[in-house]
Amino acid sequence: MNKQDAGRVLLDLHETPARRIAAAFSLQTIGDGESIALLVKAMKTDPSPNVRHECAFSLGEMASPLAVDPLIDAMLHDPHIFVRHEAALALGTLGDKKAIPALELLQQDKAPEVRESADIALQRFGMQVDEF
Repeated sequence: MNKQDAGRVLLDLHETPARRIAAAFSLQTIGDGESIALLVKAMKTDPSPNVRHECAFSLGEMASPLAVDPLIDAMLHDPHIFVRHEAALALGTLGDKKAIPALELLQQDKAPEVRESADIALQRFGMQVDEF
């Protein structure tokens, strides 16, 4: 799928979540700034937590510093634990130390899955954390 088609499918809520996720993976492969912007937009606005999760995953795999702030925002504010967990892991993959204070805050999340993901991400920074 080319970038134009992938962007259209990703943001079209009439498409199935499976098609939107496939579009997210296509944009991950393309990997340019416009693809990052499209993934960020979908991560913030898509009603499906599965789509938002895969957008967070794709942003982490793209290893772009442009993804750090949107991933921090998703990690702290997305209502679904599935998305917060993936955003935390993506930030650990990206390795930008700017994420450390937010990850430390997430260690207090009410969801154990999210706390564990924050611990894993912090360990990727070489930090010691209590065993989860």
